[in-house]
Amino acid sequence: MISPTTIEAIKAQLTGHLQSRTVWDEVPALFTVHQGMLESARLAEMPVPEWVWSTVQHPPTAVAALAAGMGGMPRFPDGSHLMVRPGFGRLIGVAFRYEAYALSSDSPHPAVQETIRRRQAHGSVPRYKDIPGRIEQRCISAVDLDGGRYMASSNRLDESRSEATDPSLHYLAFDNPKRESLSGNVIDAVIRLLNAIKPVPAKDGAL
Repeated sequence: MISPTTIEAIKAQLTGHLQSRTVWDEVPALFTVHQGMLESARLAEMPVPEWVWSTVQHPPTAVAALAAGMGGMPRFPDGSHLMVRPGFGRLIGVAFRYEAYALSSDSPHPAVQETIRRRQAHGSVPRYKDIPGRIEQRCISAVDLDGGRYMASSNRLDESRSEATDPSLHYLAFDNPKRESLSGNVIDAVIRLLNAIKPVPAKDGAL
């Protein structure tokens, strides 16, 4: 089990990482999440070639493809995965940083209000990036070995500036009845990746 103290440490790592970003239009990034001393948490970036993101231009699809490939890789004798860096502490989760666009129901832009109306009516909507008044976001989503789900985001204040709002973070434990409110292709892909690289009992095929 992951302690409440470590959960709070994971939250701090996710929001701290977003606060450390200073430019926009970055390529996505994947991280393993490790438990450190005194129930701390630590992020370790996974070595994903930049061409992966340009070849598969929908980032969650790229993560799911990486998970499928990593699931068949051999492991170390102790059951740990080759993509999990040794010496960082026990693997307790996976995180995925990306950029996205969102709509605010408080927006005064008619295009935003019309898109929200059509979405609620289950009609077709344009891509959010093409809608005047949409919000550009930095996001980082994560899952842990206990089934907890995390999502932190920062909104860009203005297209002409790099500054962003302080990150907001949502966390839902596995037994939270509202857990499915943190769902979708991003969380699904991150869950697949964690399942592909989490420790397993050693078996034939280990290095």
